[in-house]
Amino acid sequence: MAGTRSGPGSPETSDRGGLTGVLVPVGPLELSVEEVRQLWSFIHGDIMDGSMRRLLRASLGLCPRHTWAYAVVEVELWQAGAGSRGGHQPFDVTILYEDLLEHVADGLDRKTSLLHRHPDDVLLPVGPCRICEDMASPDLPGLRMGYANSNTEALTVEANGLVHTTVWCRETLPLWRGRVCPGCDPGTPEGAGDPVLFCRFHLAARRPLPEQLRHAVAARLREIRGRMRHLTDSMTDYGAPVGSEENTSWIEAIGFFAGWGLPLYLAAAATDAGPEPDTTETGRRN
Repeated sequence: MAGTRSGPGSPETSDRGGLTGVLVPVGPLELSVEEVRQLWSFIHGDIMDGSMRRLLRASLGLCPRHTWAYAVVEVELWQAGAGSRGGHQPFDVTILYEDLLEHVADGLDRKTSLLHRHPDDVLLPVGPCRICEDMASPDLPGLRMGYANSNTEALTVEANGLVHTTVWCRETLPLWRGRVCPGCDPGTPEGAGDPVLFCRFHLAARRPLPEQLRHAVAARLREIRGRMRHLTDSMTDYGAPVGSEENTSWIEAIGFFAGWGLPLYLAAAATDAGPEPDTTETGRRN
């Protein structure tokens, strides 16, 4: 499904395959202060809670907008850390999506039985996006203080700059550009592309999936997870450095779960952007 592209920050919606209401970011996210407040707090530990992790497996993480926003907020705002970049890395993101990649791969490999849903139903979330749910909470007006009393307004401006996210996408573009879901890419001719590379939305729209394709997708997801595990390790004190394939893995993982709108936007913007963004630190807090 190529879909009609709308303006920056606007959604693409799909009603194929029972996916009515799915929102796929197709431009800069333009995050609100409240979204950054919620996501910055979420990054500081929610996924380590066992019950939260079970909810995130059921919902397949967050909605597409907040999946990319989750990565952007961590990459842009987390200033210090282990690894060659010393911060501005998707560490929290890779931990969660390693788990979700294995969850979906296991589901796709499962045999149909009376006790289980059809294997490709694992591509469909069960439950709402945690951030969307919190944003809609009637108690929200009373919860305005940012994490650790941080200046959320200033952090929002910084997150929306996409400086470090753009660097990641530009550096790895030669690798991930050929792995984009054809259904997410308006430049892909109808019917072209390897179906194994489709994101979960465009795969789900093709249900029921042939058994051979399900197993092929599961194998691809585990291959991405293997590279992403090395990336996660590289962001710890004793992890070995990694190369471009590992640095590309988190973009591929999120592209699968949330569609490829944001990287495609950044790739298109990079064509006309000229010099690389300035990544000089400004002395902001960790």
